[in-house]
Amino acid sequence: MNHRIKRGLCALCAGVLLSSAAGAINWGLWYGNGTGKPPNGEDSVQTLAKYGSYYMGDTDSKVIYLTFDCGYENGNTAKILDVLKKHHAPAAFFMVGDYLDTAPELSKRMGDEGHIVGNHTSNHPNMSKVSKTKFEQELTSLSKQYEQVTGRKLDPFYRPPEGSYTHDNLQWAQNLGYHTTLWSVAYADWDQNKQPSRESALKTLNSRVHPGAIVLLHAVSSTNAAILDELLTGWENQGYRFDYLSALPGLPDPAKTAIPSDCTFAVDGTAAPLTAYLIDGANYVSLRDCAAALRATGSAFAVGYDEATDTVTLTRGQTYEPIGTELKGTPDVTAMQARAGSKGLLVDGQTATVSAYTIDGANYVNLRDLTALVGGTVGYDETSKQVTLTSVN
Repeated sequence: MNHRIKRGLCALCAGVLLSSAAGAINWGLWYGNGTGKPPNGEDSVQTLAKYGSYYMGDTDSKVIYLTFDCGYENGNTAKILDVLKKHHAPAAFFMVGDYLDTAPELSKRMGDEGHIVGNHTSNHPNMSKVSKTKFEQELTSLSKQYEQVTGRKLDPFYRPPEGSYTHDNLQWAQNLGYHTTLWSVAYADWDQNKQPSRESALKTLNSRVHPGAIVLLHAVSSTNAAILDELLTGWENQGYRFDYLSALPGLPDPAKTAIPSDCTFAVDGTAAPLTAYLIDGANYVSLRDCAAALRATGSAFAVGYDEATDTVTLTRGQTYEPIGTELKGTPDVTAMQARAGSKGLLVDGQTATVSAYTIDGANYVNLRDLTALVGGTVGYDETSKQVTLTSVN
């Protein structure tokens, strides 16, 4: 596998390199627009958009999309994951079948900690040279393997090996539900025997980063593992934030980035380990956690769900029946994708308005919105970062 990965990554150099396959494009970039400016690619943003494909996001927004290609494991991925968690920086990991075979625990950890895991094909061939049948086999085989190894579904993002593709490839990937994802920032980091120095790596990456950048790094790189903390800190200090590929402009139901809340919670003076995330600076708490924490108070409410109408029902004054997974406290994740919540919320049979998201299959609601519905007050001590819920007497 190693020699295939190394050979395939030569497409990072600038310039048009047409392969022997008719209509094939080897992705390359021209950085001549200046420091901090988006580069030109082999295809335009507009052309790629016809196929639901991307090489960068909104160039007016100081957002960075971190991505890592995972051809094989050599001891650096765990370090990378640790740094990402420290910064609550979501990333996308594009993996091949060999990586799943040889590093199943790390593959599982990526998804468990909230990262996107994308499709880099099962065997890493030059996909511009394969038939439609072979193309589909490469993607569907990797998808099935990932689910068997991790118990999770692969995310709908595909990166062509070697950066090589045809427009037919882009269409085939789209037909399978994938967004072909190229990159706008990269450097020569893939050969573990020719690793760039810390100084040259930081200089190159900092000169190439730009608003809306999709950054390609390689998990095999010891330099990447060594500089990542410093690199992310520097970008944060420049006003950049990190987001999921699923938040790229133009995607349906774009995800919000939810990071584990750094607050502690108490209900009527008693500690309550609510599962909570910060979304746009506000606390969103597990709806069932809140119901469990308030069940013996004057603000008690029961929770129901109508699957046919995708409607959540709250009934005030009724005792909530725990399901056994509530009140686990702060989740051990880097971040999570937050998507639009259930279609409807009824409180005592009446339609109610509350800001809500679905995170990992569970409903999370804005804490202040929820408290306004069920009664009580919310307080916050900035020094201790403690949120206090006082129920109705």
